[in-house]
Amino acid sequence: MIKALPRRTAVAGLGILMLAGLLPLSIAQAQSAPKEVALTAKQEAIVKRVERYLNSITTLQSTFFQQSSTNEFAEGEIFLSRPGKMRIEYKAPNPILIVARGKYLSYIDTELQNVTYIPVEDTPAAFLLSGRIAFNREKVAFHEVTQEDGAIFLTVAERDDPFSGRLTLIFRADPMSLRKWSVVDAQGTITDIVLTDPFYGGTIDPKLFEFKDYGERERSGD
Repeated sequence: MIKALPRRTAVAGLGILMLAGLLPLSIAQAQSAPKEVALTAKQEAIVKRVERYLNSITTLQSTFFQQSSTNEFAEGEIFLSRPGKMRIEYKAPNPILIVARGKYLSYIDTELQNVTYIPVEDTPAAFLLSGRIAFNREKVAFHEVTQEDGAIFLTVAERDDPFSGRLTLIFRADPMSLRKWSVVDAQGTITDIVLTDPFYGGTIDPKLFEFKDYGERERSGD
């Protein structure tokens, strides 16, 4: 039986787009640390191609579905306008909306009518929202870089904390397109996020990056 994804799990799953998640997660040590691989020249070329592709993205809008190995499920929409703006909105019954704009990422609970502000620079979202995207080799360890059957698979983890989880980005190779990512968290739970109809390079209404401020605020990272 598939269950509706709890709101915190749902947000964490999508938010781990760039390593550790948009929001803090409780960390439990994994059974074994993933192995880092020394990249070959061919793998380095694949990483560079991925970086070039990510830097070529100006806008992205897509519906997505998200399912975990614990049989929890969520759906929603994502809007990205680089640099600096992102909106992630989950469908009912999940009341969560995430909006990144300017210096802060805002986590909005429309049910509780509460907004939590997190400095973008303190979240992995800063990677995707920056003007220039590059994998920081001092902070990121590669665990898989392969191209097969028309797809590219790139798995990374935090170098200083490999137990915190790992992320696999999956691209269609030709023409290149981000299609899916898969997250394994510190507890070993697998969360798959699939972009169902991604559209790149279109015009996005700036009003999508606005939201209702309920007046009750929490700040994180100040």
